[in-house]
Amino acid sequence: MSVAILHNSHFKSFLKFVGALSIPIGIGWFFMYSQEQANIEVANYKAEQKANPTADSVVVDNYQLKEVDDMNHIKWQLSSEKGRLAPNNKDVILDKVKVEYFDGPNVKMRIYAPKGTANQETRYVKLMSENKVRVQCEGDGGKSKFEAETVELTKKNQFLATGGVIIEWSEVAKVTGLSATGTIGKGGIDNVKVKGNTHAIITCK
Repeated sequence: MSVAILHNSHFKSFLKFVGALSIPIGIGWFFMYSQEQANIEVANYKAEQKANPTADSVVVDNYQLKEVDDMNHIKWQLSSEKGRLAPNNKDVILDKVKVEYFDGPNVKMRIYAPKGTANQETRYVKLMSENKVRVQCEGDGGKSKFEAETVELTKKNQFLATGGVIIEWSEVAKVTGLSATGTIGKGGIDNVKVKGNTHAIITCK
């Protein structure tokens, strides 16, 4: 009888030992399973973000951006049918863009583009063509105008136009080239330099 009791006691101790051992093993297995599931979720999220990088970005209808002088007069104003905030939270992706440059209350130059980007901090604007619709610029009264595949607008009203640039001064001249730089001034476009395969037609009054 005593031997049987001894064996039974050992067996119960063994069961307690196995039960105690199974707790950390179970916790460890659960932790590893949870970690694996978390890794899968992260991988799926990254894959979805890569496939749809702007899925969670903020979209604003009738987006506007402007720059004013020390007297709070508008120097230029950008308006877009739709603006979508890029992942860096600084650039805005634009659809159907219009940029107007002012001389006091008067508009001295208008620029139209199918799409573009604008940096809200630096005010750097890049306008681009789409589906054969090019970037179009026109001065007050049509005195000057130009078009290109891409137009970059930087500080101090300077611009860089690239891709099949065509510049016209009404009843004066028409100049074409690969790229052009200049300034949007009171007279429309000033200090223009055209580079690459430049061709000019001079109009004699």
